[in-house]
Parts: sequence; structure tokens; C-alpha cells
Amino acid sequence: MIYGNVNAGETDPAYSIAIIRALNYIRKTDFSDMHECKFFPDGENFQVLVCERTTGNKAEKPAEVHRKFVELQYCAEGRQLMGFYPDNGKFEIKEDHLNESRDVRFYKDSDDSHEVMLPLWPGQYCIFFPEDVHRPWCTAGDGPEPIKMIVIKIPVDSL
Repeated sequence: MIYGNVNAGETDPAYSIAIIRALNYIRKTDFSDMHECKFFPDGENFQVLVCERTTGNKAEKPAEVHRKFVELQYCAEGRQLMGFYPDNGKFEIKEDHLNESRDVRFYKDSDDSHEVMLPLWPGQYCIFFPEDVHRPWCTAGDGPEPIKMIVIKIPVDSL
């Protein structure tokens, strides 16, 4: 997992070309007039999802992993807490859709996960690899609030 700010590009040389391209796409794109949608940018090997949601209670937001894609989750508007913990292969599965086109597995909550809640506000991003369990859309303040996240799904085999 990588946690950073889109304006701090000093560490970009340490990333794969695919991740650098995704970060550069975020840096040069104005998402302010974009609403809920999915698309493949011309000439790129990744999918972009513009997600407009409302944050909620952590207990209502399932923890998830993906195996075919690395996810770069960028906060464009609003704020949230993003749960994170490493997948040790021992957590109880709530729903499994890894072998389907959805490529997602949801886990039941576990006291043994040692989950960390990372704050995300505009400009912040997280990059989740297949072994990284993450829990998006958790309330960061006193109650639910709207948030716009840009999720870039990068195929693992392009790294």
C-alpha cells in the first residue's frame, strides 16, 4: 500500500511506469465537472471510475480486496477515512466475486486485522495492491458527508 499526496512527485521515480502514468493522469485532469462514470482514457491501459458517494459508519462499509487490479484511489472532493490492513489469507470471507468480472472479495470484520484508518482529503491518494485489504467510504467527521473519489484500476500484469 502506498499513501501520498498527488502534489508530491518526488517519489514517482520509485514507482512502476503504469503507476506514474496513472498519477500523471490525475494531475492533469480536471474532475470537477465529471460525475459518476467509468471510462478508459485514450492511449492508457487503465480504467477510471468517478465515484460520488456519501461516507458512512465503518461497520456498514465492507473491507475488500482485488486480485486482477491495483487500485489508485484519489480524493477529489470531500473527506473520508480509508481502512487498510494486509491480507494474511486467514480472514473470513463475506462475499467472493474474484472469479467474476467484478474482481472483488469482501471480508467479515475481524479483531485480528489490526486495521488502520487513513484520512483522505482532496489531493491525498492510496494505492492498493492485491494483498492490501481496504475499506472505503468511512465517515471522517461527525456524520455522513458527500465525497468524490477517482479510482484508477491498473491491471496487475501491466506493472
